[in-house]
Amino acid sequence: MAAVGLALAVVVVVGAIHLRPQPVPATSAAGTPTPRLPDGPESVLQSQFLSASVGWVVTGGSVYAALLRTTDGGRHWQRQLDAETGSNDWGLWFFDALHGVVYGADLHGPAMWRTSDGGQRWTRLETPCRSAPGLVFFLDPGHGWCINHVAGTLQVTQSADDRQEVALLRTTDGGAHWSKVLTTTTEQPVANGLGDDGQKSWIGFRDARVGWIGQSTKGDVAVVYGTTDGGDHWSRQVLAPPPDSRARAQRTWEVGPRETGGLKVSALVAGSFVAGPQAPSVVVGDQYLYRWHGSTWTGPVPLPTGVVSVTSESHWWVMNSSSLVETTDGGVDWHLAGETPAGWLIDRLTMVDPGHGWALASRPRLPAFTAVLRSDDGGRDWTPIAIPG
Repeated sequence: MAAVGLALAVVVVVGAIHLRPQPVPATSAAGTPTPRLPDGPESVLQSQFLSASVGWVVTGGSVYAALLRTTDGGRHWQRQLDAETGSNDWGLWFFDALHGVVYGADLHGPAMWRTSDGGQRWTRLETPCRSAPGLVFFLDPGHGWCINHVAGTLQVTQSADDRQEVALLRTTDGGAHWSKVLTTTTEQPVANGLGDDGQKSWIGFRDARVGWIGQSTKGDVAVVYGTTDGGDHWSRQVLAPPPDSRARAQRTWEVGPRETGGLKVSALVAGSFVAGPQAPSVVVGDQYLYRWHGSTWTGPVPLPTGVVSVTSESHWWVMNSSSLVETTDGGVDWHLAGETPAGWLIDRLTMVDPGHGWALASRPRLPAFTAVLRSDDGGRDWTPIAIPG
């Protein structure tokens, strides 16, 4: 689940990421540079792992950021792109060990970078996208979608109560060309079935035709918008409410996608927040998992509180600041799989297979920073990964 603050207000910011390719790979081999455990203020800002061996991370701090790749499970790293200023607003979509898309911005404005050789060479493409990475999605090297705020600004602040004017863009050639699919306006609050209600927070697709747009919504139900024609038309889909939802109708629902077998959306996690004893504090409620079956979402299945990873139809994992639990029967039974290293808060969990996992974790101390943890024994033990300085 995203940060708790998203339930009250969402700030969409595209930072100035001044990317440049690294012509000479910089790895941790031969002691240059020497690997080290993160000791701040540099952090791992973003990550994507395809397997127990192959993955990418974005590292940086307040004055720089860089994209690095590993092909041996984090023992060695290759620096591939550099940024002249730090930012959290990187979007990473790698589809296999060779093909990927990176979204960011440089001195010339927002851009996409594409690679077909694992990041040895990059092609820069200007893009009309003016949004946070969660509102951009690439299904494969060709098909991508982007949700822009009609206001055209790089920063938008709205609560879940607000109505939000958006424009949906689409590309079928890897970002070389984009077409505007629809736009909601004050005069036309619903365009091709997509409404301007709520705070749009993510977009994702299962294939080139079937996809969803999620949002933060106040009330007793969670809402997504679905399409079956690649985004031309949308329908408002109300997810089945938990049995106790009507007793707490003032909660704010937040829905996020969970992936199975790559980037394709196959499961959603819905969680809720309710007002705390003193404004603007909130209290985290329960969370539930929905699975896509044929033509509809099934669920909800109650989940333990924590960060969720889905590895198959019935094999799910939930990790929090103290432990990792798993179910192999779709949530009927849960058992303890491992312990989280003391002092770490888990921001993201990726179990790439039943035996191997990666976690993006942060330490709530000053200077605060975020690092990568790795497990090679099904989550029983977790080790911080050395990242080149």
